[in-house]
Amino acid sequence: MKIIRPLQVVDSVLTSSNVGESDYSAYSTSTVYSTGTIVQQVSTNVHKVYESLTGSTSVVTMTIASPCVVTWTAHGLAANTPISFTTTGTLPTGLVASTVYYVSAPTTDTFNVSATIGGAAINTSGSQSGTITAIGSANYNKPVTNTTYWLDRGNTNRWRMFDSSVTSQTSNTTSIALQFAAVGRIDSVALLNVSAATAQITMTDATDGVVYNKTITLTSDGGITDWYAWFFDPIERTSDLVVTDMPPYANATINVTLTDTGNTVLCGACVLGQVKEVGDVEVGVRTGIQDYSVKTQDSFGNYTILERAFRKTLNFTLWIDPADVDPLQKLLATYRATPIIYIASDDYQSAIVYGFYKDFSIDIAYTNKSVCTLSLEGLA
Repeated sequence: MKIIRPLQVVDSVLTSSNVGESDYSAYSTSTVYSTGTIVQQVSTNVHKVYESLTGSTSVVTMTIASPCVVTWTAHGLAANTPISFTTTGTLPTGLVASTVYYVSAPTTDTFNVSATIGGAAINTSGSQSGTITAIGSANYNKPVTNTTYWLDRGNTNRWRMFDSSVTSQTSNTTSIALQFAAVGRIDSVALLNVSAATAQITMTDATDGVVYNKTITLTSDGGITDWYAWFFDPIERTSDLVVTDMPPYANATINVTLTDTGNTVLCGACVLGQVKEVGDVEVGVRTGIQDYSVKTQDSFGNYTILERAFRKTLNFTLWIDPADVDPLQKLLATYRATPIIYIASDDYQSAIVYGFYKDFSIDIAYTNKSVCTLSLEGLA
């Protein structure tokens, strides 16, 4: 068995990426958001997307009067609720588009607005034009980490390949090109749930220059057992790629490029780390998946299917030397809550799992060999 202990990828490690990070507008504490609005927050080692859970919006009318009366049928807004206005034309004098105001003196269908909480109602003058839309919500100035007002929707597109899911994929047209400033010794790269034509991995040392450069075609020949299949079966591609033959240079620069010219390139997980070989895997490895799709059957036998993510499962027995019993137990205990790459066999993609062990036990069975049983679950 081989394991790859992953390097934690943070801003200082991922030094370059051709995948943009402008998925959504940046979150602002000075904006009122309606329900369902998606924003992103990007700062040092934070690359997240959030969805507003509160807030309502409606086309409204307002009077030019002292004070201004806003009409919004059955608005349901309480006093002091933050509110802002946009318009296709102009707002009356006294109100400024996208400025935060507060509801005052609400009735079922109307309210006034004030510049501060509990402040005097605003008077309007002049003229107005266009369609006026109001947005009212209590999420104003509430941090995106406040789960009452915001739903965490995961990483931004650039960073999805580094989250705790293999299903969520970073996407980019034609290529995904990454550069890493490795910390410590790195000799392995795993690319999981990918869709690309080729993968190129290079390693550059500050003194020795380029010490590793390999381009791998991801076209798969699995299942091609005769000439008919070679010519007429659909072209399939390798979705999981693990490279473990890189020289173990310390603090090298590593470039990973996935390419499929003119098409969308996808990557579910990119893991860099150092490989370690442990014991010999016994013949009889069991591999499969745990599916989270929902299949509902009605009284006529018809199915309604909601497709969801799945995770790999892997079960096998490992033969180890007596001297490796204590180190292996200590190693597995270290990674009890950290996903790592487990490789039961280099010959099968299905024998590669990025995840956790569900259970393991070591049987000190013989004087010259001990037996370890591992049950693994991959990330969904």
